[in-house]
Amino acid sequence: MRSYFTLLLYLLLLAPAYSQKNTSGVKEYAAPLKGPLLVTGTFGELRSDHYHAGLDFRGATGTPVYAVNDGFVSRLVVSGGGYGQAIYVDHPDGYRSVYGHLEALSPELTDTLRKRQFGEERFAQDLRFDSLAYPIARGQRIGQVGNRGHSFGSHLHFEMREIADDVPVNPLRFGFSVPDHRQPQIRSLRVYELDGAGRELAATTYKTKALGDTIFVRTPHVGIAVKAYDRQDAMPNWNGIYSAELFVDSVRRSGILHERIPHEQTQYLNAQTDYREWRENTSWFHRLWRLGSGNKALLPTGGAFNDGPALKLPLGRPAAGYVEVKDFAGNVTRQGFILKYRAGTDAPAGDLPHQYFLPAGEESLIERPGFSLHFPETALYEDLYLQYGRLSDDSADRVSATYHVHEARVPLHGRATIRVKPGRPVADSLMAHVYLGQCDDDGRPGSRGGRWTENGWVEARIGGFGDYALFLDTVPPTVEVHVFPTNLSRSGKFSVEIKDDVSGGRLGYRGTIDGKWVLLEYDAKKDRLNGDLRVNGIGRGKHIFELTVTDARGNTTGWRRNFVF
Repeated sequence: MRSYFTLLLYLLLLAPAYSQKNTSGVKEYAAPLKGPLLVTGTFGELRSDHYHAGLDFRGATGTPVYAVNDGFVSRLVVSGGGYGQAIYVDHPDGYRSVYGHLEALSPELTDTLRKRQFGEERFAQDLRFDSLAYPIARGQRIGQVGNRGHSFGSHLHFEMREIADDVPVNPLRFGFSVPDHRQPQIRSLRVYELDGAGRELAATTYKTKALGDTIFVRTPHVGIAVKAYDRQDAMPNWNGIYSAELFVDSVRRSGILHERIPHEQTQYLNAQTDYREWRENTSWFHRLWRLGSGNKALLPTGGAFNDGPALKLPLGRPAAGYVEVKDFAGNVTRQGFILKYRAGTDAPAGDLPHQYFLPAGEESLIERPGFSLHFPETALYEDLYLQYGRLSDDSADRVSATYHVHEARVPLHGRATIRVKPGRPVADSLMAHVYLGQCDDDGRPGSRGGRWTENGWVEARIGGFGDYALFLDTVPPTVEVHVFPTNLSRSGKFSVEIKDDVSGGRLGYRGTIDGKWVLLEYDAKKDRLNGDLRVNGIGRGKHIFELTVTDARGNTTGWRRNFVF
């Protein structure tokens, strides 16, 4: 253990020096794949509730993956979602490389993983190693490209992180060769008319091809957002940009830079983008101003986040501006515009119908009969005019009224705590089957969990606004054959699909063959359990496979199948 901490101290001391080397162009890292690196996802690319933390490299399943530098395997994570199978390698210069969605691991790592899985009788694992367990050499083969976890096409997800705080940094700064002579493309600008506190009153999108005339606004306070993409030479994918800056009257006013994004700040993407536009139209716009009123102390500055205020225009005098977008290779695209504030009687209205005013940066509590909602001080990016409503519902599967808690097009940072009291008595035998559900646009509930409190309420943590109610779940999960012939003597492989009628709840499972635990690899995106008789050491002959699946509310399904191997 002492050797591990000695090495860690050594890594931390060398980190700053190495960073300077690489930013000056020294190429000390090898590529994780042989041949051209085909980029299908860039660092800082906008994703739902987070920034993309690395680079995605296109590759066929089974393509060898290599360590980018000397070091040691510090961690191995296996799960049905996330990165699926991921290897973490710590390097002596203070950086960590991460390889995700791997189809297969090196033999020595596979052996260690299997011993742990069979020892604990559990598929999902998170293994940590010291510097002596698995030393790695630059260019050593450590795995294969795959499509495991939350991946929808075979590729390598690759990251570089600072070991000290496990902070993802842009991997392109480590000298990987990705030819790029294409300029980024600016598709649209979006102009926001704001009130004096920085709250949005109206927004208009302008296609860049249509820009040219002066843009007239009805308020002096204005925000600018840009929709932009980048492409590298070898691939047609529209990837995320590296940086964007706003200039007005030749003065830089604000900008973003996708260079270093700590994990604890990644959800602030919902403040740096137009969240409403994303939810309504699946359209990403980078804000080029810092959200105005409210939670200033809770919003990061610099890096991937807006570092300047909204514009304030003089009455009647035009302001000439442009947005400049760059990729990592230095290719630049500019889009000019002219803004002019023209006061008039048609200024957008600022009053909103609401039941509660919640100031950003402050703790808030709403209490109504049968309902309460608590917001920590970090929950809101801006002051919120919250809409609340209660709708009675006598549906057989609901045990409370439905509570409308604002609208899902407004972001909530982190979690709020909601408590709901049943509207009718719940039998003791059914209490474990009650859950808090968030209704989609068609009224279908997704589980947000929940636990009973001592005073007979159900409490849960929620990550977004919407309609909530208490529901009953008494329906057990289902098991269906995907590929499971009764004669498995050829391949020895089989798979079944496990599903629950309520989305959002976790499924537990346990499989046995002839009464002995069997390893089943879970693929969350396909709701599938995959088994391999050879991995499980099953001998030839007749066997019985038995599977038990349990949902989050305790409903259980048993399933069995006879087969020959």
